[in-house]
Amino acid sequence: MQHDELMSLKETGQKGDFLLPYVVNKTVMPDYYTTFPMHWHDEMEIVYVEEGEYVECVDFEEYHVIKGDIVLVNPSVLHSFRQFENKRTVFRSIIFNMNLLTGNSTDACSIKYFVPFTENSFISPVVITPDDPHYSRIQERVLNMISVYDEKGDCFEIKLKAEVYGLFYILFKDVFVNEMGDSSIRDITTKNIKIIIDYINENYMKNITIDELAGTVSLSKHYFMRFFKKYMGMTCIEYINDYRLNIASNLLLTTRVHITEVAASIGITNLSYFNRIFKKKFHMTPKEYRYSISNR
Repeated sequence: MQHDELMSLKETGQKGDFLLPYVVNKTVMPDYYTTFPMHWHDEMEIVYVEEGEYVECVDFEEYHVIKGDIVLVNPSVLHSFRQFENKRTVFRSIIFNMNLLTGNSTDACSIKYFVPFTENSFISPVVITPDDPHYSRIQERVLNMISVYDEKGDCFEIKLKAEVYGLFYILFKDVFVNEMGDSSIRDITTKNIKIIIDYINENYMKNITIDELAGTVSLSKHYFMRFFKKYMGMTCIEYINDYRLNIASNLLLTTRVHITEVAASIGITNLSYFNRIFKKKFHMTPKEYRYSISNR
């Protein structure tokens, strides 16, 4: 199986499709991941914690989220997550493109609310807890967004859009604040991090050097390493390996491709090295991981 075929298996259905740019995923830690490195995407993401607790990092700030909390990750915002103290955690992630609500229209809703929102003109909370005065109404909408997608009954696409619009009505009316302070320094940092992440996303299957990455943002190698560690919370090599291993774990779960091919597809040709770093992250070898998950 060629690299492109392997990656197409990974990407299938992750963020919906053209007709319905909306998907609900389920994540169980530590079954699937114990960490997911810093990344970003054009879609809005809403996380509902069904069980346990974990640490979510959004726009360089860390949040300890627990059962019942709702996490809002706005489009194009940098974020990551990790397991908290080896605790089992289950959460649902709703991921959708804002085109679901706006299409190509230029009506009052788009002009007054959704376009400014995607341009970060509204300040929104990252975590909504049960203590929030609007929590019960928001939770109801989020749970409906999950159940309607899961059940896919008659005309569910219409019901789905209605629930999403209902959620944003509450958020714009009672939660979001329409003002932005001076964030020029943070904007530059975010831009540089995105450039670096995009380069890794496009080249992780190759041998990426620190000099290459530093060059993408015009920084010296020494300053780049300090910059990366400060804002990403790990070294550059640790991030690249973490990113590669998350892809590898998904391939082990969703395909029967030989482990040697899985390693090669993520840019690692030394199988013993692959086994070593995989075991360090998942506490079992790739072979044991594939067997343990497939037999649950």
